[in-house]
Amino acid sequence: MIKLKPSVERLQAYFVNDIPYRVKLDANEGSNYLLTEGFKMESFSPNLYPDSDSVVLRKKMAAYYGCSPDNIMVGNGSSEMINMVINAYCEKDDRVMSFVPSFSMYQTYCDLCGAEYVGIETENDFSQNMDKLIKAVKEQKPKVVIVCTPNNPTGFVTPREDIIGLLESTEDSLVILDEAYIDFSEGSTIELINTYENLVVMRTLSKAFGLAGLRVGALIAKEETVRYIWKVKVPYNINVLSQYAAEQALENKDRVNAYISSVKSLRSELAENLEILGFKIYPSGANFLFVQSPVDNLYEKLMEKGVLIRKISYKGVAYNRITVGTKEENEILINEIKKINGEDI
Repeated sequence: MIKLKPSVERLQAYFVNDIPYRVKLDANEGSNYLLTEGFKMESFSPNLYPDSDSVVLRKKMAAYYGCSPDNIMVGNGSSEMINMVINAYCEKDDRVMSFVPSFSMYQTYCDLCGAEYVGIETENDFSQNMDKLIKAVKEQKPKVVIVCTPNNPTGFVTPREDIIGLLESTEDSLVILDEAYIDFSEGSTIELINTYENLVVMRTLSKAFGLAGLRVGALIAKEETVRYIWKVKVPYNINVLSQYAAEQALENKDRVNAYISSVKSLRSELAENLEILGFKIYPSGANFLFVQSPVDNLYEKLMEKGVLIRKISYKGVAYNRITVGTKEENEILINEIKKINGEDI
């Protein structure tokens, strides 16, 4: 068999476990509330390629995000955009720097192009010491710096003044702000794109819009930066159906805002109920909670009951990431934990 290149050969393939479930709280997916009855297209020509530039979609996104269509490039989720940018800027042995723990695919994207991923340890409470990151950037001069805020998997929200401090200190590094979960918090940096030409903001419709199945994300930056990165954009990367459905979804700002408010309320309620059960809850600005469980092997025990959460091990310590579900889903989760604890329901 012909071998893959060495940087890819040592990677582990990413497979999603197909596990039967009653409640799925393991992937930070949103609720299906915008397109519950699907959508109808007046005309559909599957024989023709989609609009490669996603003109209508970018206009609708621009209206939603408060910028110009020329500030936007769209892709198959923000993940494709992050991978594309790392590949565009990094050659072999170039450095990409981020806090750890964070989104695991950053490391994979670096491995694919032979770049070196440098993780800056967060504090014991998983907060991010921006001074430590800035110091490392000045010493090691990475090509790309990535800050995920709210951070996946910890939920930590990077203070706005820290982001500005980073941007002011890293003129020679591209700074990616991964804002996949920012809708559930505050402090988007989109309005800073015309101030800092090295700033690239990533957004997605997978979470707050509940459209993970469409795979639609956006890269938002200064117009000149977008035009520059466009050199490596794959043509026709968003299919006709995803473009159209996303366009319809973006016209429902009031419904999106109502859903976000609901998730925030449910997040607080879930955190309180888990605390009563002895869980340690880390502050979260996302649609999930990062927790330490008093129950050993909680992931496996809940899976037996058809309730899926995410198991995470960091420095030999067991944690769980639990998506904020609907009120009914959260109640099932809590009740199953009580049953595991031997409590009467």
